[in-house]
Amino acid sequence: MFELQPLLTNGGWLLATIVAFGAMIFVHELGHFLVAKRAGVVIHAFALGFGPRLFATQRGETTYTINLIPFGGYVRMAGEDFEEHDDEAGSFRGKPVGVRIAIVAAGPVMNLLLAAVILAVIATGFGVPVGITNRVGMLVPMCGQPSGASPEGPCPAAQAGLQPGDAIVAIDGQPMTNGEQVVDTIHRSAGKQIVLTVERAGRRFDLIVTPRLDPARQIGLIGFAPQIIRQRYNPVAAVLWGVQRTGEFIVTFIGAIGNLIREGTLLRNLGGPVAAGRALVEAGRSGLENFLYVAASLSIIIGIFNLIPIPALDGGRFAFLLVEAVRRRPVDPRREGYVHLVGFVLLFLLLIFLTVQDISR
Repeated sequence: MFELQPLLTNGGWLLATIVAFGAMIFVHELGHFLVAKRAGVVIHAFALGFGPRLFATQRGETTYTINLIPFGGYVRMAGEDFEEHDDEAGSFRGKPVGVRIAIVAAGPVMNLLLAAVILAVIATGFGVPVGITNRVGMLVPMCGQPSGASPEGPCPAAQAGLQPGDAIVAIDGQPMTNGEQVVDTIHRSAGKQIVLTVERAGRRFDLIVTPRLDPARQIGLIGFAPQIIRQRYNPVAAVLWGVQRTGEFIVTFIGAIGNLIREGTLLRNLGGPVAAGRALVEAGRSGLENFLYVAASLSIIIGIFNLIPIPALDGGRFAFLLVEAVRRRPVDPRREGYVHLVGFVLLFLLLIFLTVQDISR
C-alpha cells in the first residue's frame, strides 16, 4: 500500500487528487443520505458532481448519478424544494425540526469523521512522530542568502558536505545524544561558526557551518531535517489519535481564521478549488503520508466551511432550523428559498473570484 509513491507521476497525483475530492464529496452527501433514509425521507436523487451526466441508475425512488464536473454533489429529498408540500409522504419538511437538523448536520460531520479515519490510517501505516534523532533525515538543497538577497544558494549543511544518514554526535566538542539537543544548539547559534562532529559509515570527522538567521522565528538554521522517531498505533489507539488530532486542527483552524478576520486579510488568504488541488498534488510529490495529511486537513476545512451559517450552505439551513426551533414555527418557505438563492449566487461569485486569484498566483 505504501510503496505506491514511486509509481505515481505528476499526472498520477492529479488523478489521486480528483479521487480524493470525490471521496470528500461522496462521504458528505452520504451523511445526508443515510440519516435522511433512516428518518424515512424519500430521496429523489443522489448525485456526485455537476454538469452533464456520465452515469445514472434507478434504484427504487432514487436516481443515482455521476456527473462530469467532480467538484460538488447533492442529495435531493422529497419536501426539500420549497414549492413542495409539507404533508407529502416522506417529506423532509414534514419531519420534526430535530430530525431535519440531524439530516443537515450529517454531511459536515461525515467530513470530520473522514478526516479522523485518514489520520488513523496514517497512525497505523506510517506511525506517529514522537521525537527526533541526531541523524540527518533530509537536506534542504537551496536557501536564501544571509542578507535575504536573491538568488538563493546552497544551504550551509549542503555546502559543508552533510549527507542524509549522517549522525551529528557532537557540536563544538559537546556530545549530542538526541535530536532535540542538536536542533536547540543550532537554533541558538545564528551567525556563529560551529563545528559539527559527524559519524558516517563508522568514521568520524568535523564539518564547519554557520547557521543562518531565520528572521521570522529569530533562530539559526543550516538546512536539514532530522530523522523522525515514529510509533505505530494499534487500530483502537489510532482512531482515538485521529479524533484528537481532528479536534486540535479544528481549534487551530478557527483561531487562524479569526486572526485573518481581525487583520482584514481573510479574502486575500482564502483559496479555492485550484489552490486546494495544487496543495494535494504538491503534497503527493513529497510522499503518500503528506498527501494523506493534506487530504485530512481539506476534509476538515470542508466540514467546517459547510457549518458556517451562510445561505445555501448546510450551515445556512441549520440556522433557519434553529430559528424554527426557537420560534416553534418555520420561516416562510418562499422567503427562505429566496435567501438561499441569493446565497448561492454570492457563493458562486466567490468561487469564481477565488479561482481567478488561485490561477493568478
